[in-house]
Amino acid sequence: MSLENTELTIGGTTFKGVYIAIMLSFATTIGGGIWAASEFFSRVATIEDDLGSIVIPDLSDIEQDLATVRTQLEDNNVAHLQGKLAELGVTLKNIGDRQQEVLDDASASTDKVNQLEKDFLILEDKVEEGLEDVQDFEKDVKTFKTEVDDLWKGLDAASSPLGG
Repeated sequence: MSLENTELTIGGTTFKGVYIAIMLSFATTIGGGIWAASEFFSRVATIEDDLGSIVIPDLSDIEQDLATVRTQLEDNNVAHLQGKLAELGVTLKNIGDRQQEVLDDASASTDKVNQLEKDFLILEDKVEEGLEDVQDFEKDVKTFKTEVDDLWKGLDAASSPLGG
């Protein structure tokens, strides 16, 4: 028996093959829709029952705690602290930038220190030479002073040969 040869008579009307398949698909679609609507309304009723059993807790303690926190924030001048934190953030960023510059210049600074050490050693040698020259000059001045004193004594002795 094939779908084309099948006939169905309902209330004096005869339906053949394809029409039976179309009516069967409409009937199952309508039946599925009715079942889905029934399931939906059943779930809505369950949710309503569950919502009816929910008890809203007392929130007065939480509201009081929030009021206390607000008061403390106002007392501590949080807006002022936020400004200070922003300043601190900028300062920290500047310090970080300067630190990076110092790290970048570290090799150049090492070269400068090495050059300063060389210059210092050269200056130290020159100072030692200068000290030696000063010591030699002091010896020469002492010798000169001794000679001048001796000359004066000689002139004094020559001007009064009798010692007197």
